[in-house]
Amino acid sequence: MNSARPRVIQWGTGGVGLHALEMILASRDLELVGVKCFTAAKDGVDAGALVGLGPVGVTVTSDAAAVLEIAADVVLYMPRDLFLDPTAHESPSAAWIDEVVRILESGKSVVSPLQSAMHWRQLADGHRLRQRLDAVCRSAEVSLFFTGLDPGFISDCLATALTSAAGRIEQVRTFEVIDYSTYQSADTLRAMGFGMPVDEETPDGAETLIPSWGCASWLVADALGVEIDDLVLAVEPFLSTTDFVSSGGLHVAVGTVAAMRWSLTAMVDGHARIVNSHVGRIGADLAPDWPQIGSKGGYRIEIDGSPPLLAELPLGLDGGTGTCLGDAVLMTAARCVNSISTVLDAAAGYHLLNELPSFGGRHALRPPT
Repeated sequence: MNSARPRVIQWGTGGVGLHALEMILASRDLELVGVKCFTAAKDGVDAGALVGLGPVGVTVTSDAAAVLEIAADVVLYMPRDLFLDPTAHESPSAAWIDEVVRILESGKSVVSPLQSAMHWRQLADGHRLRQRLDAVCRSAEVSLFFTGLDPGFISDCLATALTSAAGRIEQVRTFEVIDYSTYQSADTLRAMGFGMPVDEETPDGAETLIPSWGCASWLVADALGVEIDDLVLAVEPFLSTTDFVSSGGLHVAVGTVAAMRWSLTAMVDGHARIVNSHVGRIGADLAPDWPQIGSKGGYRIEIDGSPPLLAELPLGLDGGTGTCLGDAVLMTAARCVNSISTVLDAAAGYHLLNELPSFGGRHALRPPT
């Protein structure tokens, strides 16, 4: 590790970024040295003010070049993304690749919740992306790791851990049930198909869903020691009967997609072996006949085999943010923050989940209050 107390730059101050910033400031063994924002309203303010604290002596800036000049060990890179394949021709998501490369070349390791880079085999030109990022890391002697919640923990890390307790496995299934009505990026939701007429969507949703969640299928397959023959996507929309605007700002017109359920099935030797299923709603009362988890949503892992295994993780419990989505955003940030020391201790390179040691809440333990 470059220093006994890792010096951290928080790059991005949206929903996930603000939670990460708060965790960094609360940690006794992390040092915040810089914050990169994307909005003029935050430019020039003290970082503590963004999370309701007093001054901490770190000024937020929108100047990326200035941030890259700061001496730091790691950057928590958390820009907004449209869940598209960054390696596809003229992809709007491609911009983050060059930006991450510049950060790595400045001598800083990177941890990020960007989903599409948690694996590379599901991408159009993933092999080249993996080679480029790994080469930059090795040249600059830094490390790169992508992690999050789903994917990044539930549908890959936790699912993989559960498979280690099975003597025989026929199929691994993971489920997310979540209400996106408070999600603050309408553009991202539209990219996923919400609020869009069915005839204007990508025919099978593959433009966003396979690049973003196919990584989990490959991570589980890697852990099981198998090769995926194909990723099969099935999407079912639920169309709105009313015109409304979600609390997060998404306009959903009559006849457009207000809820969606989809499954991504990994075929191995002609058999459906790994199935990642999601139910997303722009309002908890929509599509009432579709699956629910707990009273506010959450996650489930099922393994058919010997013995059959079931793990369920309801969110929105008392003491948290109050919503499934809010808890999921917080957990995404926590997963990134808690990986920092493990990433800094790793050899230089672009690391996938199964290539790093498992880690716990390394930067989360607080004194009793």
